[in-house]
Amino acid sequence: MEQRSCEPFLVTVAVTTHNRCDLLERALRSVLAQTYSRLEILVSDDASTDSTPQLMAKVNDPRLTYLRIEAPTGIAGNFQNALDHAQGEFFLILNDDDELEPDAIAVLSRNFWQPPAGAGKDSVVLTWCPCKVQDERRHVRYITDGGPAVEPGIDLVVGLFDGTRGPRFCGILMKTSDAVEVGFSRDHGGIPDVGLWTRMAVRGGYACCVDRPVARYTAHSASCTGTSTAKSWQEAGESIVRDLLGDLETRGDLAKARRIRRSRRNFITGLLATVLMQSSGRPGWKLRVVREFVRVPQYFLTRMTLRRLLRERHKLQPAQQ
Repeated sequence: MEQRSCEPFLVTVAVTTHNRCDLLERALRSVLAQTYSRLEILVSDDASTDSTPQLMAKVNDPRLTYLRIEAPTGIAGNFQNALDHAQGEFFLILNDDDELEPDAIAVLSRNFWQPPAGAGKDSVVLTWCPCKVQDERRHVRYITDGGPAVEPGIDLVVGLFDGTRGPRFCGILMKTSDAVEVGFSRDHGGIPDVGLWTRMAVRGGYACCVDRPVARYTAHSASCTGTSTAKSWQEAGESIVRDLLGDLETRGDLAKARRIRRSRRNFITGLLATVLMQSSGRPGWKLRVVREFVRVPQYFLTRMTLRRLLRERHKLQPAQQ
């Protein structure tokens, strides 16, 4: 019998960027250093006005393509530009402030052709990992929650909503064809990534989690999370829920729709908590928390709020220097 290649598929890794030349260089180095060799590397530049074009002119690698957008399109537009150009069978987006460990693609891609027991080879929708959440200096503050080696996609989405799973987009590898079919929505505000992969996952099939963090998510004051308003994330989350319910009801998946409705408030609560925790330590952040409580008390007076305070209060502490 012919031995199957350990790298049977082309994987597209897209790095999306806007005016973060220094961080982009770090993120790109982590992609170029991947042990998985069958890579297509895309850099989608949303009209940067810094030294990004000069940096890209210096990078000489046949796997890399620089995609410059001349007029700003925003997060969803930049993500979609990368997806529109992807030629690989599998696809991962890395923001310019995030990083991959050297074997990240090798580890994440393996589940697609060697899935764990309980998932057929063609039934895996996406594979993901817990992530190291680091500050600007690469000090790891904590590691997000993982999940079972294999579970139905709807279970991963409900787990995210209920705060028992911690995927970040930089740690999710998916089928390119599925991503193209769903696409990124501008209605999902600063989290079109969440809108895309959750809509993919609830349609059917399995999500596989690897047992170690091979991606690094950077939490810092200049990130989209750090500069977004809590209200904008609330509105984005509500839009995602509407789209999920619309998709499921159109297909007649009423049981899944009920599960999404039951976890909806937990999802919005989690989004608000994420934005507020990422601003911890910045001037006025405690007042910001009080203002948000007054604005939308229904999202704070929940069991999930208490649970997150008990389980995740360490995340409010400043990073170790």
